[in-house]
Amino acid sequence: MVATLTRPTPVPKAKLPRKKVLTYTDYAQLTPPDNGNYELHDGKILFMPTPTPLHQLASGNLMVEIHNFIKKNKLGRVIAAPMDVVFTPTDVLQPDLLFLSNERLHLIGNKKIEGAPDLVVEILSPSNTPKEMSYKKFVYEVCDVREYWLINVEKKCVTQYEKTNNELIIKHIFQDNEHLSSLVLEGFSTPVAALFE
Repeated sequence: MVATLTRPTPVPKAKLPRKKVLTYTDYAQLTPPDNGNYELHDGKILFMPTPTPLHQLASGNLMVEIHNFIKKNKLGRVIAAPMDVVFTPTDVLQPDLLFLSNERLHLIGNKKIEGAPDLVVEILSPSNTPKEMSYKKFVYEVCDVREYWLINVEKKCVTQYEKTNNELIIKHIFQDNEHLSSLVLEGFSTPVAALFE
């Protein structure tokens, strides 16, 4: 006698809830107004701890130097954090400083910067993780930031990245006995040591 095979009744597949990917609109609604302590990374809201005094001193010193240089030469605008920069609908970052050349001034909106600045500056804090900084560099890279500075206040140095062949590569690491110069801000120069005074 030949056995007949019967197929088992299929068990319905459970549908797992999909993680919601947040956009700038969600981010703006879910974070406190006028609070610079949040960023949106790949559709996830991240809390950014308050920076240290040394971080803020370096930011303020560099802001003054860049502001004076671009004002004298009428090159564009420099803006300090907190300022939302919408790089993609799901990536809203707040670089510590950003420079927009005259050609990119149209990116300045009423509440946010709507696209990539020419130059972004990040100043490391103890709370920054390698994963976070790697992701930020990736966003800056794919969104056409031309130059990126990563400032390490503990080591008193500035790592300069330049956009080359669609990639931000290290151009120079400025130590505290050198003068920081820029590829985007041609002619700009300031002692690295002065940033940490």
